[in-house]
Amino acid sequence: MPSPDGMFSELEFMGREDNRRVETGAHDGIMVRPMSLPILEGLNPAQSAAVQYSGGPLLILAGAGTGKTRTITRRVAWLVESEGVAPERILAITFTNKAAREMRKRIEPWVPDGTWVGTFHATCARILRSDPEMVGRTSNFTICDTQDKRGILRRLIKDQGWDTTVHKPRKFETVISDWKRRQMGPAAAAEEASLYGLDEERCARIYEKYEQSLNSQDAFDFDDLLLRGLQLVSMDAKGDRKWAERFEHVLVDEYQDTNEIQYQLVRKLSDAHGNLSVCGDPDQSIYRWRGADIGNILRFEKDFPGTKVVRLEQNYRSVGMILKAAQGVIKRNTSRKQKDLFTDKEEGPPLCLIDNADEEAEAMAVARQASRWVDAGTSADEVAVFYRTNACSRSLEAAFTRLRIPYQVVGGQAFFERREIKDLMAYARLAVNPREDVSVERVLNVPPRGIGKKSVDQLREKAQECGEPLLKTMARSEVREQFRGPARKGLLHFLSIQAQVKDHFKRAAEAFQVILDRTGYRRFASALEATEDVDRGENIDELLAFASEYDDRVGDGLSGFLEEISLLTDVDRWEEGAARVSLMTVHAAKGLEFDRVAVVGLEEGLFPHARSFEEDEGLEEERRLFYVALTRAREEVCLSRARVRFRTGAPGPQSRSRFLDEIPDEVLPDRVFTSELSETSEEDEELEFCQGDPVTHRVFGDGTVQRVLGTGINQRLVVLFEETGEERTLLTSWSMLEAQV
Repeated sequence: MPSPDGMFSELEFMGREDNRRVETGAHDGIMVRPMSLPILEGLNPAQSAAVQYSGGPLLILAGAGTGKTRTITRRVAWLVESEGVAPERILAITFTNKAAREMRKRIEPWVPDGTWVGTFHATCARILRSDPEMVGRTSNFTICDTQDKRGILRRLIKDQGWDTTVHKPRKFETVISDWKRRQMGPAAAAEEASLYGLDEERCARIYEKYEQSLNSQDAFDFDDLLLRGLQLVSMDAKGDRKWAERFEHVLVDEYQDTNEIQYQLVRKLSDAHGNLSVCGDPDQSIYRWRGADIGNILRFEKDFPGTKVVRLEQNYRSVGMILKAAQGVIKRNTSRKQKDLFTDKEEGPPLCLIDNADEEAEAMAVARQASRWVDAGTSADEVAVFYRTNACSRSLEAAFTRLRIPYQVVGGQAFFERREIKDLMAYARLAVNPREDVSVERVLNVPPRGIGKKSVDQLREKAQECGEPLLKTMARSEVREQFRGPARKGLLHFLSIQAQVKDHFKRAAEAFQVILDRTGYRRFASALEATEDVDRGENIDELLAFASEYDDRVGDGLSGFLEEISLLTDVDRWEEGAARVSLMTVHAAKGLEFDRVAVVGLEEGLFPHARSFEEDEGLEEERRLFYVALTRAREEVCLSRARVRFRTGAPGPQSRSRFLDEIPDEVLPDRVFTSELSETSEEDEELEFCQGDPVTHRVFGDGTVQRVLGTGINQRLVVLFEETGEERTLLTSWSMLEAQV
């Protein structure tokens, strides 16, 4: 009976003992038995060599789609069945719960139980449960999740009398996590902080109190699991060696993602016997921002003398064209180990590139491409669209909804479900529908304007007495007189915002700009706790861009825009469980694969991201991220860029990503399609503005042209706006500027 991965079950294997008495051969210096052995069936020579390596340090360099999970799980089975290693003497570690479940599932047909299989955090938690007293806890210790941790930090910050909107818990969380990753306790952190300034000293003070709080609660956070796990194993290595000699073989998957603590932990757990097998790919190391050290895999042979290196280079996932594109790009990195991926699959079609006028045109073009793929027979759940940052999902969500293509946002919130977007939309809905009490309660004190919960309850009770909406009750002067100090002033301010927004109903973008200016929401959003890979300012700019695009496309004012948004966010029209196209960041795509993939936003400053330009290591990681994006696809890849994108508050010209120029010509030959919103000549694009001209902008108000840069479609204007006193550089053809009469 076949096993889950297509081989033979454990029972059938146990009945084939005679097949082991066969002649052996050699591959890459490793003795290789013929492929008739069930554990070895279906493996290529390199995989088989890795599986059969008997002992000592082993580095399996596994390129994308080369069957690394099969290899490492078969190695576990081989160690038990052929080398006689007891299952409980084997430790297999990976990074995600999903990967651990998959690894366990594939091992079970060969080794039903006993083997330690889990993530780094789960492994350390299991070790700590066995000997908690060594690190000052009991066996009943609890594990604080991210929300618990932030809650503790928020309380500690408030106890110091500090404003949590200024001294954000997320910042303290990041700094404390960094100290723990560097194995620095509160005392060492305080000493380091004294060299840098007041902010760091505040963090060190909170760190000490945070550790006291965890200790009193008999709790660990996620960083502690690794740190304290390493501390326990280190103490054990100098003592009774319960853990230092516990395992005879240690295997680590995705080794390129290990940080310093994880590196030290596996080293100490394998020092007694030297049987450390690691599997990974430096070309897929994309988590430097969370502490991963690519050097751990690059210097493995130096750290572990006598290492046997096996390269898995046969790719089972992608067609030839995709592999050529990916390798043509990644070979430009210097921090890597050479691999030459090949496939027995067909060459496949060349990659295509869509050159778009702007992000709205890009989104529609990519959505249409996805629709063509689905119409041609590809299941929607085998189509994915990747982007570098979450802010890019907004225009894609809008386009997919307009074309009625089922989609799902994977690994992140849908654009219109993000806090900053929902807050701004609540202000806008109230301006259109003053009876919407839900929106009143959402933003009445957002940003804070002195209206506390007690005041809201009092206002709600009065509205119920009068049988009218909250906003109408609030507008009564006799009601406001019942409130004191900041609350009364805050209510009046809230009413004035709504009144001003009503004066700008005709254009949605203007209405949102008034909301931002009158509430100070952009400044408030920048003070909110950040979330991973999310820039709230970028999301606000995306909302403004969408509103501006709607004004130009439909021009039905704020009420029309809100109606369109309500349709965009209405997912009820899709069938439950229906196949959907996946939209996600490239980071979220790691470990996944699809038949067809589109990658959007391929522009300098977006992908590669602007932050990467500050150092070579950053740019190399961005290139690895692009490599990961390409190698998720099995059959076809479509790449896309926009010549104009709304960023930093205004539309601006974008240069094509350098990664597009690194793809070999044979892979991307004459496959460039142009997507435009309108057909205009370069002469038509150039408006006649001169230095010193007084102008008016629909969003930013009156201003004066300071400089004119360039000509034709790329001409830009530097304008000084009176209300804000700020200069903005606008692409002339997209500036929305009008000459003052």
